[in-house]
Amino acid sequence: MHTQHNYVISVKNNTQRRNHIISEFGKQNIPFEFFDAITPDLIEAKAKEFDLDLSSSSLTKGEIACALSHIALWHLAKEKNLDYICIFEDDIYLGENAIDFLSNSYVNENVDVIKLEKHYARIKYKSNPDVIFKNRQLHRLKLKHTGAAGYVLTKKGLTFILDKLKNYQLSRAIDDLMFDKLLKEPEYNVLQLIPAVCIQDYVLNNDITFSSALANERDNRRRSVSILSKLRRELIRPFYQLNKRLFGRDLEFK
Repeated sequence: MHTQHNYVISVKNNTQRRNHIISEFGKQNIPFEFFDAITPDLIEAKAKEFDLDLSSSSLTKGEIACALSHIALWHLAKEKNLDYICIFEDDIYLGENAIDFLSNSYVNENVDVIKLEKHYARIKYKSNPDVIFKNRQLHRLKLKHTGAAGYVLTKKGLTFILDKLKNYQLSRAIDDLMFDKLLKEPEYNVLQLIPAVCIQDYVLNNDITFSSALANERDNRRRSVSILSKLRRELIRPFYQLNKRLFGRDLEFK
């Protein structure tokens, strides 16, 4: 019997996005299941179910709902005792032979996450590849590369992130936690697939097909942060940008 590992988070009644995913995955005969996205009206109940405290979270309701959708799939993987789970969002495009990379069979047991996605044009990663597989390379990610629209989470990574979530709660957007904050933990190993095989519509296309209410919410939240937080962010930004410019490399989607 086939065990499902590929899940696409999608709002149940969004026919346009669901038809897009059916077409996109169908091109490569990739099996998958839709996972009904948690909506803002359900966040209180779901947070309680996962023992998460929302009282001090500065995230928007949309960001919380997005985070809880990912967390719900992590718990599903734990309940099913999956060795890995592939999680996607419903506005993505897949690259060539993407199906070859939707597992954990080509990486070592010490890997927590395989990031399949291109979100930034330029990223910083370890020079020497950890793995070379099917004409692509996997390098350890060294600097922030947010976006959680396509990734493989291993059983080791699942255990690690769920444990860290007890401390962080929902203080950060889920992609900020996975692909920025936790990168500072030496035992947390994220490999970036190069070239990437997954990309969101708004990153790929100038004429956006799928508008993102979540992206708009996030932009509004960032504009409304405290003066102290803005000052800190602006002080750090030049050093971060210089680091990425000097030591980063262009990331291709293929």
